[in-house]
Amino acid sequence: MRGISIEGYTIKAGTILISKERGEICLISRDKLHDITFPKGHLEEGESIPECAVRETEEETKRRAVLLQVSPVIVEYTTPAGEKCRTYTYFALDGGHSDNDSIDTHDVIWTPISEVADKLTYDNLRELWARALPVVMSIVSED
Repeated sequence: MRGISIEGYTIKAGTILISKERGEICLISRDKLHDITFPKGHLEEGESIPECAVRETEEETKRRAVLLQVSPVIVEYTTPAGEKCRTYTYFALDGGHSDNDSIDTHDVIWTPISEVADKLTYDNLRELWARALPVVMSIVSED
């Protein structure tokens, strides 16, 4: 599904969903694309980018995402099919099970922070993770 386009970029949003108690990050395994990624998806008409991040996370993981007041990491890339994308990745705490009834759910892989980079499929996601890691570490170390 193609989403809303701004300045020639398809806009997507998602989260780095953090289990602060366990020191783990929620990754998803998408069978159709044979990849491991952060939960994210296309911006829909009438929703804000942060709303998209929460909705997509809940649809893909069945977990509630509690957004933190930290600026998102913004990454621009081109898909193998040639689609130019701009993705806004927000930091969020895991709020427990979501009642979202979407069928667009993927296998969830709770991953220790130290192993995230090794699990991600794409270079642009590893670059995003490298930029996000200092923020993640400050979040998990907060009392």
